[in-house]
Amino acid sequence: MRTQRRNLAFSLGLLLVAALACKFNASTANISSLKIGKDKDISQEASSFGPNDTIYAVAEISNASEKLKAKGRLVFDDVPGQQSGPIPGLEKTLDLPGSATANFTFSPPASGWPPGKYKLEVLMLNEDGEQKDQKAASFTVS
Repeated sequence: MRTQRRNLAFSLGLLLVAALACKFNASTANISSLKIGKDKDISQEASSFGPNDTIYAVAEISNASEKLKAKGRLVFDDVPGQQSGPIPGLEKTLDLPGSATANFTFSPPASGWPPGKYKLEVLMLNEDGEQKDQKAASFTVS
């Protein structure tokens, strides 16, 4: 009788561990870092740009084992004469195989970036287009 109880307790314990293991993922895919700068390699991070500077961004996607998309976009935060929100035409989506580096380049318009406060947002989307993570970096143009 005592042996049957031990076996039952052991079996239930194994079932519990197996059930928890199926639902628990210690490493969730995420954007582990986002850097912006004035050169492609982001040799030095920047938070202030000139009206004619190209804006480069590097986002590190970590712990991703499945295909995903990284969407980078520029956003007016507080730019006089502009409505706050994503800047039309300044959004780029990259298809990634999993954990990878996403590089974004945003060239200034012919008239230059209007002075003010901006954000660069990177969104991580699964294959179904559902947003799974987001990071933003703020910068100014003067």
